[in-house]
Amino acid sequence: MRKIVLIFFALFALGLGSAFAQTDKLVNISYDLKGDSVFFSQMHKRMAEIRKKEHRPTVALVLAGGGAKGASHIGVLKYLEEKGIPIDFVAGTSMGGLMGGLYALGYSATEIDTIVRSIDWNVMMSDNIPMGFYTYTRKMYKGTYIVDIPFTQFHFKENLPSGMLYGLNIYNMMSALSVGYQHDASFMEMPTPYCCVATEIVTQKEKHWTSGNIIDAMRSTMSIPGYFRPVRVDSMILSDGGTKNNFPTDVAVAAGADIIIGVELTMPRDYKKVNNVADILMQTAQYSGGLEAHNRNVGNATVYITPDISGFGMLSFGTEEISTLIKRGYDEAAKHEHELDSIVQLVGSGGRELHNTRAINTGETVVKIVNVEYEGVSDDEEQYIDSKVRLKENEYYGENTFELCQAIVYGTMAFSQVTYRLEGDSVNGYRLIFKCEKRPPNSFGFGLRMDTEEWIAAQINVGFGRNKIFGSLFDITARFSMSPYLMVNWYYLPKKGPKFGASFKTLYRTMIGTEDHEYNIQYVERLWRNELKVYIADTRWSQTSMSAGIRLEYMPYYLKVDPSPEGQEEPVWDWRRFNPYAYFRFVYDNENARYFPDRGLRVKASYDYNFRRAHFVAASIHGVIPCTKFFAIVASANGRYIFGHDNDNVFMDNYVGGTMPGRYYEQQIPFIGYNSASRRESLLTTADLELRFKVWKKIYLSAIGAVMHDGETLADMKEKNHPVYAAALQFGYNSKFGPLMANLHWNSRFHRVGFYLGFGYDF
Repeated sequence: MRKIVLIFFALFALGLGSAFAQTDKLVNISYDLKGDSVFFSQMHKRMAEIRKKEHRPTVALVLAGGGAKGASHIGVLKYLEEKGIPIDFVAGTSMGGLMGGLYALGYSATEIDTIVRSIDWNVMMSDNIPMGFYTYTRKMYKGTYIVDIPFTQFHFKENLPSGMLYGLNIYNMMSALSVGYQHDASFMEMPTPYCCVATEIVTQKEKHWTSGNIIDAMRSTMSIPGYFRPVRVDSMILSDGGTKNNFPTDVAVAAGADIIIGVELTMPRDYKKVNNVADILMQTAQYSGGLEAHNRNVGNATVYITPDISGFGMLSFGTEEISTLIKRGYDEAAKHEHELDSIVQLVGSGGRELHNTRAINTGETVVKIVNVEYEGVSDDEEQYIDSKVRLKENEYYGENTFELCQAIVYGTMAFSQVTYRLEGDSVNGYRLIFKCEKRPPNSFGFGLRMDTEEWIAAQINVGFGRNKIFGSLFDITARFSMSPYLMVNWYYLPKKGPKFGASFKTLYRTMIGTEDHEYNIQYVERLWRNELKVYIADTRWSQTSMSAGIRLEYMPYYLKVDPSPEGQEEPVWDWRRFNPYAYFRFVYDNENARYFPDRGLRVKASYDYNFRRAHFVAASIHGVIPCTKFFAIVASANGRYIFGHDNDNVFMDNYVGGTMPGRYYEQQIPFIGYNSASRRESLLTTADLELRFKVWKKIYLSAIGAVMHDGETLADMKEKNHPVYAAALQFGYNSKFGPLMANLHWNSRFHRVGFYLGFGYDF
């Protein structure tokens, strides 16, 4: 009954509302008192004009934050539109700020529904770009190290990330949906006046976005501390407004609204409903600083709508979850039908009137680009980037093109963040502006792997100049395991043409392997090997890698402990054991992921020539054929042939075994039937077929069949030796910290079942 009285009291506010709604009604200290005063003064005039011309109270819509639970706002908006209630002002925080921003840009509830349902939220809540936009070298790096920290000189602390995500793909979405309102302007000029709330971290004051870049505004209001990195604009560092004011009805009061329809998403407050990092971070942030403001603001709502969000968390972005949340929002709004009908009696049912044209969605409409500009890049970098982007002036482009160009720039890895905006209008065309934030030039990488072969292995890499488009790079890689090594590498990447460089690697290898077809013999092999390379290589290709050069191999120590009857311990120190080689490597790889790809082809070829006239030729092909969304066929074939003068270098022999190619030797070919490496004869071939089922999100089950055959010659393979067959059942989980793999396997040589378990990236 109290709320009904408040509604009718709004009649009295037709002439007096603007006199009493002042900025001192705000619950928190404002970061920009002067800017707020100007905006709210203008809003009071706007509200007064509405009262005078339309003879009705003014209506504000306030949407609270809540992550994925904000999808329920869409259901409320649908119900309000069905009732035809006009909305004169929109305020929101966090996801409510995003949903409210889209509504203020002129999108209808149905259009917002379509947008939200069409989004791949797994991609949206990440900074991932398609793998094809990284160089092949960078793809291998990203698939090796679980930690990659850019730094300037040795200032690690200053360069530690301020959040897990930049929000790169969210920026892209907002850029595509807000064309026409991405210039610095008052949010009074939007189709519906709008304000969202963020928190300025340094001063801990509440930032009211009432003007500026709408993309920065919507991105900063939903920047959950610790999850998203804060938005830096001018002198401000901005994070999620929910830490100060998650339900900003006070902003609507200050704007002069007579009637406030508030949609609040109650945050989880018990043990069972705090389930993930976003829940924890938002729960901590909200109730450490925003609870008092929330309690004060609830009383401002004329109609207080609280959808049932039980069972959902901050990251409940699944298709069914979104649908359920939208329905619950609609159902909850319908429970307030009597109150909303009372509002309709006061304001009419003509629906909202847009005060300006709706924002352009470049996912639906192409726009004319008159110029392409880059912020935060040098002249040389701009020239290089422009040669890759290749956009023509006075041509029409849409969202896909803009995101492709943004991915090209980001894929250089010279910038920690690349966003774009469109400034201009539909008559004269738009300037496409890429804002690039320089990445620190150096990087520190750390990789960790555990499995039943080596138990635990770690690898670190320190690269100086790695994150530059051109220039010199120097890096050091160290591996700690049963077979540790240290590698020092330098190369120079010119503005045009191939890179050239040199590297030195020293390793001490311990390997447990099996000898040949005739004996199930395990031996222990230890060696100390050094390698110096001088090479040229491709520069920036994404699907192809080629390199060629000269390498000098020096192996002064070799020990083999063989428990067979004929075996013996043979420690060998020979300081004259040099082997000079010329080599060539080629890779073509368009698979869409390094681990568990669902489509694509990978081809590798290599050639080594020992100047003592021994030749080593290898080739492999690996293809993934998608059959359904949940099933793919994976097939591969490998071969390596040693011919010419007798090979006196055991390090260059043929080896087969394990699931990881190149674990002990670069040329080691994987074979599911053996866990450890097995030395084979001069001609070696393998083939395997995998039937892979994606049973749940990132979980895979596979049935694998494989065959391996070797011999000194083709005739030898046919007459003397017999193929070895293998079969396996494999479980895989594609985690953010590397794949988890477990398999049971069997081979026809030893007729027994083996087991393998591994976790982490390959290195």
